Parts: sequence; structure tokens; C-alpha cells
Amino acid sequence: MPTIADVAQRAGVGVGTVSRVLNDSPLVSDRTRDHVLAVIDEMNYRPSALARALSIGTAGVLAAVVQRMTSPSALQRLRGILDVASEAGFDVILHNVKSVDDHKDQVRDLLRPDRCAGGLLVSIKPEDREVEKLAGNEVPVVIVDGRLPGIASLYIDDELGGRMATEHLIELGHRRIAFVGEWEDVIGFRPTAKRLAGYRAAMADAGLEVPEGYVKSGPHEHVVTLASTNELLDLDDPPTAVVASADSHAMVITQGARARGLRVPDDLSVIGFDDLEIAEHLGISTIRQPLYDSGAQGARMLLDLMQGETRSTDHVEMPIELIVRSSTAVPRHSS
Repeated sequence: MPTIADVAQRAGVGVGTVSRVLNDSPLVSDRTRDHVLAVIDEMNYRPSALARALSIGTAGVLAAVVQRMTSPSALQRLRGILDVASEAGFDVILHNVKSVDDHKDQVRDLLRPDRCAGGLLVSIKPEDREVEKLAGNEVPVVIVDGRLPGIASLYIDDELGGRMATEHLIELGHRRIAFVGEWEDVIGFRPTAKRLAGYRAAMADAGLEVPEGYVKSGPHEHVVTLASTNELLDLDDPPTAVVASADSHAMVITQGARARGLRVPDDLSVIGFDDLEIAEHLGISTIRQPLYDSGAQGARMLLDLMQGETRSTDHVEMPIELIVRSSTAVPRHSS
């Protein structure tokens, strides 16, 4: 792959002149510009994002656009991003996305090479019209926690995770298994919907029905999850186990069951998703996804992309794992 020095040598100009041509500087004559551009085209030279950023003063800055930055899963991913960026000598500008309007504005800012040398979208799904722009933009972009064509990304198989959680409960002997998740807006990749699909598939494969009222969803709020828990437990045939789409839901479900005098897991088994640090302390069975590692690997992928060492079409599926703790067990009574 030719370098900027190779282009300068063949064009008979200095490296600085080539850099000014690439950055459309008015200090270069039209004749010289046309000549250098012809050489660039002839040699099929593509400047690295890092070299371009060096020329305009943003080489030491990365941007991370994060959905709900204060959520526990986002914070763990951010720790991985910040650790890798710091080790590589980069500062990170953080953008917290809480609404669709935030999403549009901040992704648009990420497209600007005068703001950063590279960007990470964490649990953010760009609008369709933005995907093509991101894929062909001067600023390299990596998606963490999602996958789109033409953009380098790291993701997990959420549907498989939902299936794994449900199959664990089925293998323990549970037959009345409910699902609690959240409504999802348009700024994310809808992992809960995929986990629910995995739950339904596992139930169908085992020949088990999903009774009316066994699937609950609502805003990701403590009071809503608690209300869903009470509604499930008030059914004529309440579940003996619950698949929660996130550890935060699993913790509230466990709390709600105990508040009603039920024992977890003797009276109700509960399994979550994510493996947050607190889940281990509380003994929550869960589907572990590598939150910190996905952030760290996403940052490394971005740094490689900026230097032309990886491709924007690269996609990495991160592993998931069933972690069995004390919140799931064989049902005390026959289902």
C-alpha cells in the first residue's frame, strides 16, 4: 500500500504539499493540485484516518456516542473503551444519547473530521440514511453492541442468549416459565426483542405453551418491573421461573418475589442477562456477555481501522456464556 511519502516522491513535491492537497488547502496552485491528484489516483493512494487527523489536529481524540451512558452495562463497556484509548494516548469525547433527537444530532457531529479521528457507536443503531454516510465517511466508525453492513462492528447473538437462558430453566424441570423485558425505542438494536424470540423458540422446541400474560414488557423502570412481577405472581397459574431480559430486571423480580414471602429459587427461579458485577454478589444466574471486553476490543478495532490495519466490513461476534448461580434451581413442586 503506497504511503504519502511515495505519492510525494512520484509527484516531485514535498509531503506537506500532498497533505495540503488532501485537505483542500487554498495555499496550493490549481496546477500543482491537479498534478498531485492525478498521481494519487494513479497510485490508488488512500490516506489513513490517523494521518488525516494529524494534519488537522484531531489525531489524539476519539468520540464515543453511547445510549444511556449511566446504565451499568454502558459503564462497563465505557471502562474498556477508556482503558484502551488511554493506553494508546487518546482522549475520548463522550456523547450521551437519551432520545431520538440526541441520536440524530450526535451521530451527525461524529461525521465531522474536525471533531475526532475516529468514533464508536455504543448500543446505537444509526438511521438507514446515516448508515451509508458512516460507511463512506472520512472518520472511521466502529459499532459496539450491534451489527450493520459496511460498518465494522462487535455484537452478540441475543436470540441465542434468550434461548440459552430458557433452556437452562427447562433442563431444571420448569414448565411454567415467564419472560420480563422492556419496551425498546428506535435508537437501539432491540436486543430484548431478540432475547424474547429466543425464549419463545426454546419453549416451542420443548413443546411448552406460553400462556397469556406470561410475557411482560414496559419502560426500564424499577416500579414497572415490580408491577410486572406482581402481575405474574397473581395469575391463577403463576410461573415457577422467569427469564429476565437484563440483570437489572432479574434483581427487581427477585426483590418483588421475596417481598411476597416467596423464596428464590425454591418458589421462583430467576435468570438474567449481561452478568453485571453486582449480579455475582447477589447470586443471580445469568447469560454473560463480555461488556468490558467488547468496549476494549471495539476501541482496538477502531485504532486498527484508523491505521488501515482492519476493514470497515469486519464483524466480530463476541462469546456469551451461561453462568449458573443461586437464583435458579429445580422447582420445589411439580409444574
